[in-house]
This record gives sequence, structure tokens and C-alpha cells, in this order.
Amino acid sequence: MISPAQASYIREHAHVPEHLPAYVSAISGAEPFLYDDFVVYVDQDRLTFIGYPLDERFDETRLARALDEATARFEPRLVSVIAARAPASMTGPEQAATDFYYRLDLPALTIPQKVRNMLRRAKREVEVIQSKDFRKEHQDLVDEFLRSHRLDEPTQAIFRRIPAYLKTGAAWLFEARTNNGDLAAFDVAEFGAEHYAFYMFNFRSQPQDIPGASDLLLSKVIEQARLERKRYLNLGLGINPGVTSFKTKWGGVPYLPYTFCLQQQSRARLWEDLFDNLL
Repeated sequence: MISPAQASYIREHAHVPEHLPAYVSAISGAEPFLYDDFVVYVDQDRLTFIGYPLDERFDETRLARALDEATARFEPRLVSVIAARAPASMTGPEQAATDFYYRLDLPALTIPQKVRNMLRRAKREVEVIQSKDFRKEHQDLVDEFLRSHRLDEPTQAIFRRIPAYLKTGAAWLFEARTNNGDLAAFDVAEFGAEHYAFYMFNFRSQPQDIPGASDLLLSKVIEQARLERKRYLNLGLGINPGVTSFKTKWGGVPYLPYTFCLQQQSRARLWEDLFDNLL
């Protein structure tokens, strides 16, 4: 577990969504820990290591030491690491993926003219409401997205846990509703860190796809982030060209490399790590 002092330290320095125990624990049930300056989550036989140091001073030796200590303590069967680059110890991981986190510098943000035009258009058809009330209509949009996209089981599990995540306190729904009250799209955004807000999820109704609705939602997330005096809005990963284009047209820039690695630990490796940490 993390102490109240550690929780406060994490809130002050969190700059990627995975730093936030309220988010990761809600969607996975994992228990958070802090090793050196790295957030670690443990759930039964799986350890998830967030390899972005909270103080943002990346050092491969420091990362490797913290990862070895956590692995030796919990002896997980599966180890997943999210970091700027894969640690040397994870040679030939069973699964790997790379991307970038995108972010907006809120004090310096100027909304491009084309985006302002989309906002004006969307405002004629939808109104944005901030809420925490996740209902069947929200779930219907999530289910529609899951049916139309090929997603792995872990990603599907994250989407199924959104209602639980919204109960944690710092996450909010931003709803785009038509003039007759129908839900056209919604975002989930997170404001639990000191200097960062996080653009977490976006879902749209395909039968009722209103141009500019997602832009209008993002503009309201930005307004709230500014009201709460956040310096940055982390827009999340690029994911695919369409998502990347949406984020870059707002001025989002790739600021932090993302590498995901998953590896199954052998018993021999676990005992080797334990022995090394005893020396």
C-alpha cells in the first residue's frame, strides 16, 4: 500500500494517467506501491511497473533496480512495464507496443481557426453538460464502440470498468447532448493530479455523428483544466492516425515516448532476482 504522504507526492508529480492509483486500481483492482520514484501495481500474480519516475529524471540503472526489487518482493508470474523504453532485463518480451503521449501546454494554447469553426458549428446542435451519472445511454455508446472495434481483452476490461472509475472522485463525464436531450458523445477526463489534467476516453454515437461534437467536448475539458489551474492536459496516446490527427489539430505534441512490454517470469528468474537483491 501507499501511505498518505506517498499519495500526496504522487498527486503532485503525476504526469501520465498510469501514475494515478485511483484510476488504475479502479479499472484493474490492483494495489498500488511506490518503489524509489516509480509507481507499481500488484494484482494476484501480475505486477505492473510504471517506468516514468515521478520526478521525471529517467535513469536506466535506477529503473532496473526498482523493477528488480519489486519483482523479487512479489514474485509475479507476469510482469508488464510501461516506460519511455523497454528495460534491458526484458529481452524478447512476449508482447510489446510503442507510441507517444501527446499533451497541450494550456497557458500557451491558441485554438486554431479551423477548430474554432468546428466549435461554432457543434454549438448549434449540442450542449455540453458535466456530470458523474453514468447511465445505460453511456454504456450503449461504449458497447457500440466495442462492437465496431477489434480490441484485446485487457482494453475491453478497462472500458467495462469506467463506471467504477467515475466513482473515485476526480474523474468527470462531459456529455454532448442534442437539443432534444439525446446523448451524442461523451468524454471522461481526470483532474486528480496537481499540474496535469488527463483526457481519458471519448465515445461517439455513430448513428448520430454530429460534426465537431468531440471538439466541443475537448474544449470544455480544457476550460475545466484551466479553472483548476492545471499547466498541462495529457491527451493520451496517439493510438492510430485518426486519433493522432484529432490531437495534433488542437496543438497536441508528442512529448513522451511510450513502450509497453509484457513478459512471463520463470521460477528460475524469480529466484535469481531474489538472490541478487540479497547481495
